[in-house]
Amino acid sequence: MSLHDHQYGNWKPKRIERIKAKKSPADKRKKLPGNSEEHLKLLRTLPCCIPGCPHTANTVHHLKTTGERGAALRSPDKYGLPICWNPHHEDAERAGSKNELKWFSDRGIEALELAAALWAVSPNPQAMYRVLAAHKQTKGA
Repeated sequence: MSLHDHQYGNWKPKRIERIKAKKSPADKRKKLPGNSEEHLKLLRTLPCCIPGCPHTANTVHHLKTTGERGAALRSPDKYGLPICWNPHHEDAERAGSKNELKWFSDRGIEALELAAALWAVSPNPQAMYRVLAAHKQTKGA
C-alpha cells in the first residue's frame, strides 16, 4: 500500500482478493434445497423420458414451470427430467415456460409427476430406472 492510499483512506481490497471472495452462481446453487449433483448424474444415465425414444438421456431438462426459479437460476434439480438431444431437448427448450407442460403432455409425459417420483427415489439408480420404465409403459411406449 502506498503512502497515497494510506493518507486518503483507500482501503479497497485488491482485485485478486475481490475475485477470490466472490462466490460463483454454481456455489450458491449447490446450497439451495432440492439440488443434488448426484441426482443429476443419475438422471443422465437413465433412458430418455420421451416414450418411444431408444436413446440414453445425455442431459437433464429442468422444468421451468415450477415457481421455484430465481433471477438467473434454473429450477432446482428435483424438477429435472432425463432427456436426450435427439431432437427432444431443443424442442422442449423452444416450448418455453408457458407451453412446457403441454409439450410434455402431448408426448404422454406428466412432467411434474415424473420429476417428483424420480426425486423421491433418488439416489437409488435401480428405483429411478423402474419409475421411468413404469411411467413410459403406462403412456403406451
